[in-house]
Amino acid sequence: MTILITNLSYSIDNNLNVYKDVDILIDNNNIKIGKFLMEKENINQKDLKIIDGKNKCAMPGLTNTHTHIPMTLLRGISDDMILQDWLKEKIWVNEAKLTKEAVYYGSLLGCLEMLRFGITSFNDMYFFSEEILKATKEIGLKGTICYPIIDFGTPEHDNLDKLLNGAENFIKKYKDEKTVKPAIAPHAPYTCSENTYIKCKEIANKYNTILHTHISETRYEVVEMENNKNIRPVDYLNNLNILDKNTIVAHCVWITKDEAKTLAKTETKISHCSTSNMKLASGGVMPLVELLQHGANISLGTDGVASNNNMDILEQMKITSLLHKAHRWDPTVADIDTVLKMGINSQSIGFENNDIILIDLGAPHMRPIHNIKSNIVYSANGNDVDTVIVNGKILMENKKFIFEDTFINNIYNNIDNIKEKFV
Repeated sequence: MTILITNLSYSIDNNLNVYKDVDILIDNNNIKIGKFLMEKENINQKDLKIIDGKNKCAMPGLTNTHTHIPMTLLRGISDDMILQDWLKEKIWVNEAKLTKEAVYYGSLLGCLEMLRFGITSFNDMYFFSEEILKATKEIGLKGTICYPIIDFGTPEHDNLDKLLNGAENFIKKYKDEKTVKPAIAPHAPYTCSENTYIKCKEIANKYNTILHTHISETRYEVVEMENNKNIRPVDYLNNLNILDKNTIVAHCVWITKDEAKTLAKTETKISHCSTSNMKLASGGVMPLVELLQHGANISLGTDGVASNNNMDILEQMKITSLLHKAHRWDPTVADIDTVLKMGINSQSIGFENNDIILIDLGAPHMRPIHNIKSNIVYSANGNDVDTVIVNGKILMENKKFIFEDTFINNIYNNIDNIKEKFV
């Protein structure tokens, strides 16, 4: 479908250039910005889908580079708890009850939520990965779906060898897909041995796919590694040759300036999950300033909604900016352009950002407009997203999904039934 968005009040491109009073032509994932595009490109109006862009801002699709989508099922089940109590009493005991069917419906719900908030690509880590991939394709988003590995097993397999074989078979099966990318995810240095990381990296290298892992999320895990192995997590993974341009690490809350330099030097991608880390009281703050000074590739992640409660990347931009300003006593850090770049950084998970979302500028909190990028970062939230176009296909228009109401209601009904088994 060739799509023409007319009369846009504003448009922002991937380089954060701002245009006023323009049109956008989307044809086979090629995006052109200008005026009178229909005439210039000699396109018959009958061959076009025309969208009125009045009082709207077009921008690249948002990206969520660290999440656990099926945890939508656990939204609000355990707030305001100490981390270890939260895990032992609420998360692990309920995750043990999850089935393939539950993960599928939780993934559909999560994909709908991201779509509603203008997220067009994401990076996920959760068990029953095939169900997550199935849901992603059904909704139409782009996703890197990472098969999780934990030494003591997951609800999918209780045996490490079975998990590693499952991961490789999953990657082999889906490696030629266009909109979804299978990958592997050793959970963290405190749940995976050296040998497990090495085997995971061998699989990732064999199929040229991403390796995704948690690292230095809490002070406890860092101190434990220092006490037991006399090394910090970043150096530990670097010594195992895990860190490189095909690795994306989540959190990095408790890293040193030297570790920040190592992450940048190895071209490791970093997913910053500020809201989740604040809600779980991780204590530290990722050294964003130092990472950026060394040229690190940073993006934004929401983490699972059990520790965030939503997957709103627009909200994440503001919270991230304010966190670092307050932490550094410096209002100039984590500026508008910095967090905007982080919010649209789909390249970090292997996708070109050729998607377009429209932000509704009609609400009171979006007026007046002195600087459109300021309004998006500091004023907007996910509910201001009006239209979402992924790979040249409209998935939401005028804040309404393209799906039939029966499809949506079936998801909601199944979610309501599944939640009854939780404690």
